[in-house]
Amino acid sequence: MKQFKSIFFLFSLLFFSCPSDDSVEEDIAIEPITYELVSFTFTQQTSSSEDALSYEIKFFNSNNFSVSGFPQVTTTIGGGATATYSPKGQCLSIEANSFCLLTYNVVDDNPQLFPSEPIEFVSADYILE
Repeated sequence: MKQFKSIFFLFSLLFFSCPSDDSVEEDIAIEPITYELVSFTFTQQTSSSEDALSYEIKFFNSNNFSVSGFPQVTTTIGGGATATYSPKGQCLSIEANSFCLLTYNVVDDNPQLFPSEPIEFVSADYILE
């Protein structure tokens, strides 16, 4: 009987003294992804030049781990209509304590492709997945 009590005591000690996985898990604070607008240029079509839109935006990850997501860029057209879009294929992940440079450049002579009003940069965001 004494052996049974000893075994039961050891079993109870092992079973009840181990913390569950939930109590070991810590909340990780994620620092927001910030950005710097390096350049933004919109040139309207004239008789001697084509429409052109180009920009460079640097997204910074100050976390100690890599992040995955996608950038979003918001612009206004002529100070009125707002457009938000996600450029494809660039900056889908950013390494720890690093940055990603999002670039865009398009030139076109089709007057229906670009508006007659100027395009202006409003903001950029990085959406984490």
